[in-house]
Amino acid sequence: MVVLAVLALAAVVGYTWELSRFIAKVFGSAGATETADSPLVSSTGLPEGTNTLLIFVLVFGTCRASLLWLQDWLSSRAAAVAKRQLRTSLLGAIGRLGPAWLAKRNSAEVALLATSQLDALDAYFGKFLPQLVYSIIVTPVLTALIFATDVWSGIAILCTLPLIPLFMIFIGWATNKVQQEQLNAMNRLARHFYEVLRGLTTLRVFGRLPQQPDFIAASSENYRRRTMRVLRVSFLSGFALEVAASLSVALIAVSIGLRLIDGSLELSTGLFVLLLAPEAYLPIRLVGANFHASNEGVVASGKILDVLDAAEALPPTAAESTLTSESLERFDKGKITRITGVSGAGKTKAMARLRSALPAETVAWLPQQASLFPGTISENVAGPGQNIDAPLLEKSLALAALDDVSADSPVGDATTMLSGGQAQRVALARAFYRALGKDCEWLLLDEPIAALDAVRAEKIASAIRSLASQGKRVVVISHQHVGPVDNQLAVTDV
Repeated sequence: MVVLAVLALAAVVGYTWELSRFIAKVFGSAGATETADSPLVSSTGLPEGTNTLLIFVLVFGTCRASLLWLQDWLSSRAAAVAKRQLRTSLLGAIGRLGPAWLAKRNSAEVALLATSQLDALDAYFGKFLPQLVYSIIVTPVLTALIFATDVWSGIAILCTLPLIPLFMIFIGWATNKVQQEQLNAMNRLARHFYEVLRGLTTLRVFGRLPQQPDFIAASSENYRRRTMRVLRVSFLSGFALEVAASLSVALIAVSIGLRLIDGSLELSTGLFVLLLAPEAYLPIRLVGANFHASNEGVVASGKILDVLDAAEALPPTAAESTLTSESLERFDKGKITRITGVSGAGKTKAMARLRSALPAETVAWLPQQASLFPGTISENVAGPGQNIDAPLLEKSLALAALDDVSADSPVGDATTMLSGGQAQRVALARAFYRALGKDCEWLLLDEPIAALDAVRAEKIASAIRSLASQGKRVVVISHQHVGPVDNQLAVTDV
């Protein structure tokens, strides 16, 4: 961006200088006498030097347009990279903070933070940040150039230029407040809508469903009002910045005009300064105008950084310390390792620590609270939009003891069509399907037989032992008996 700013600055100064010299030459020679040695009009009927000027302006105009396009392209790439890094860091931080932290937050709010609110950073990287770089480089250089060309115009710029940042500060305070209110209104709307969807059956049973559209409509209207308030402040701030810049340029223009009349200033110099003055104000004006578009993304990124700071502030648990000191070679192929410990000791965090240390393509795992999505059981096991391997699907369902439902049975949102035990076994079949289909070396299972009857628990334990005998490294968190284990990793409370 610094290189582009310097090149764009050179293009602006170049064609402004050439254009001012050409206009001064045409008007200055209007009353001159034409001679054979110095014709005032070329053979094409245009003023002398027009062709050179057109070529010059065309070259510099093309260069500046290309630089602007390159700036947009680079800023878009920068925004994509930054958002990917922030999302990756956010998901990693949420995983480290664990289910207990996530249970205190609303899922819809967290999802909004990682998606649409973070997407607002496009304006920050695509508009605000480039203009900030431009204002730091272009505005001081042009101000110094104008000052060196015409001292009085330079003094006028030095006196009026600070007014724009001053307006930006006052406007920024108001904008930040209304945008924070808009963000809170959107979060409330998302939370309410999510809770209504999650409790749809309960609301219908107790006859509270007809009132929900009115509540959602009221939240939507509140969000609309907040959004319109943000737009009003943005338009008014843009108008204030335009007025300040326009009056500043007009002051310089009046000064130049008066000095041109009394002959104390050359026409070429006055035109050069007059054409450069708006360019000196433009970057800092655009910084103020683009601040509003980028502020939502900045607020969202601030919340993400708070989550990252919270994850970094966590002290290492005993589980993490144990796993850090253990070599991965401890988990032998064909062996079962059980992670034990009292509730809250950090067994799930220990499993997450192990999983994060392994290549993703080598791991099949069952989380403590698996999520299912609307579709059929076979789609939940094999994955949406995937070519289902029927024999492998049947084997996975058998290993997970999922014999009480059909593979074509529907799965509703939040597993409303399945019982808790069935949903757990669907997720377990998903892990088996991946382990067998992708030939994953690691099989990580968090409470695979919790809350199951004895018969199905024994079937699943037998399936786990069978997979271990096929060369898988199996790590299990379980309070129940899963057969003989080869290793036992004890996790004590912090």
